Amino acid sequence: MSNLTGYELTHKNIIDSGKKHFLKYGYERSNLRKICKDAGVTTGAFYRHFQDKEDLFVSLVQPLAEEILSFYAKFEKKSFESLDKNHTEKLAEINVNGSIESALYMFQRKEIFELLLYKAYGTKYDNFIEKLVELEDKNRKKAMQVFSDKKGEYINIPDETIHLLDHSYINALCEIVVHSKSENEVRTNANIVARFFNEGWRKLRGF
Repeated sequence: MSNLTGYELTHKNIIDSGKKHFLKYGYERSNLRKICKDAGVTTGAFYRHFQDKEDLFVSLVQPLAEEILSFYAKFEKKSFESLDKNHTEKLAEINVNGSIESALYMFQRKEIFELLLYKAYGTKYDNFIEKLVELEDKNRKKAMQVFSDKKGEYINIPDETIHLLDHSYINALCEIVVHSKSENEVRTNANIVARFFNEGWRKLRGF
C-alpha cells in the first residue's frame, strides 16, 4: 500500500467503496455522493478517475464478463471438435468438466460475480444471464443439427423448450456459485448438475 501514488491510492479507495455500495444496494440504488464520501474523495476528484457511476461499475465487472465469455468460447470449441469426431462420451466429459471449471472460476471471484449477475440493473450488463442463455441456445441448436445429421432423422425439440432448459441449467450453475460455501461444494454440485442435464439431453436426442 505504501508504494501507491496518491492517484493510485485514491483510485483504489473509489473502487473499494464502489464495490461495497454496489454489493449492498445494487448499481441503480447506489448513491455516487455516498460512494465518494466513503472513499474519502470529492465528486470532483471522482471524475478524474471515472466518467460516471456506470463507468465505475463497468470497471469492476467487465474483466470477469469477458473472461466468462472466453471460457464459454473455449469449451464450445472443444465440444464441437469432439462432436465432429463422433466422440459423444468425450463430449459429455468436456461439458461436465467445463461446467465444474467455470463454476470454480466464478466462485473464486464470487463478489464480482454477484455484481455482474445480480446487481447490474441499469447498466449495459443488465441481464448478463440472458446473454449466456442466448449463447447456450445458439450452440445447443447447432449441436442438435449435427446430431440430427449423424442420426439421419430430425430431433424435434421446440425452441421454447431448449430455451427453458438452457435457462434452468445456467441458473443452476449461478446458484451453485452464489450459495456454495467451499470449492469442494462447488465441484460436487456442478458435477451433479452438469451430469443431470447431460443425461437429460442424451435422452431427448435418443443417443
